[in-house]
Amino acid sequence: MTRFFLSLAAVTCLATPSLAADLYNDPALYQTSGLRGSIGLRYWYSKSRSDLDNSSFQGSGFDLSSTDDVTSHTAELVGTLEDVTAGTFVRGYVGLGRNVSGSANYLGFEMDQKEETTLSYVVVDGGWQLAQFAGNNVRLKGFLGYQYLSDDVSMTYGSGRYEQSRDWHALRMGLTAEGDLASRVGWSVDLAGVPWNYNKVGDWESNWSYGVEADAMLNVDLTQNWQLGVGGRYWWLKSNFDRRYAVTGEKVVFDQNYHRYGLLLESRYQF
Repeated sequence: MTRFFLSLAAVTCLATPSLAADLYNDPALYQTSGLRGSIGLRYWYSKSRSDLDNSSFQGSGFDLSSTDDVTSHTAELVGTLEDVTAGTFVRGYVGLGRNVSGSANYLGFEMDQKEETTLSYVVVDGGWQLAQFAGNNVRLKGFLGYQYLSDDVSMTYGSGRYEQSRDWHALRMGLTAEGDLASRVGWSVDLAGVPWNYNKVGDWESNWSYGVEADAMLNVDLTQNWQLGVGGRYWWLKSNFDRRYAVTGEKVVFDQNYHRYGLLLESRYQF
């Protein structure tokens, strides 16, 4: 009996390393997480121009207000979260900046000074991967999103001051293409159409609005988790306002064209 137990103990000791190895090598017991994401900071150096006018009022154009060559400095907080297994993602960024220079016109008069105003915005997108190419080195994604933008105008003429609040609530629909140029270099391009947005200028509310927005970035991995990037961004939003001429009751349609474009610098941590 003693010899039986000694033999059983010896077999158990010899089998234990093999069993442990099988447990640790079983992929069903130990799986890596399908979630990955990033958080970072951006600086956006941008310029903008805009005009609110009527091109056919009483046979001639009428320029209510316009701005040109407005320089802005903006800081952004940006983040992404992606489920690699499901092929879905959510991302967003929030920006706060300052319009520091530029020219402005009101009722056909060039203002003496365009004063500094605040620029702020929020963008949130959610989407899914549509396809991948070249061994997953190129990926195509679709997304839907929402944008809020506030960019006010303040100007002076002599002793008078003219202020104009401008706010947008926009729906975004678009495609993202991204890929790898090398083991440490990546790129991404976003192209979004704005099929609808609500634009309020002072007390005026838009009847319809649309636009196009685009971003492009080139990123370099400095470490496994930290990357730097450089790129550009362009926004164009167009709005229509149906008004009435107080003297005759004639319908007057005003259009607003808003353009903003500039250089992006980014520092991002990936996890």
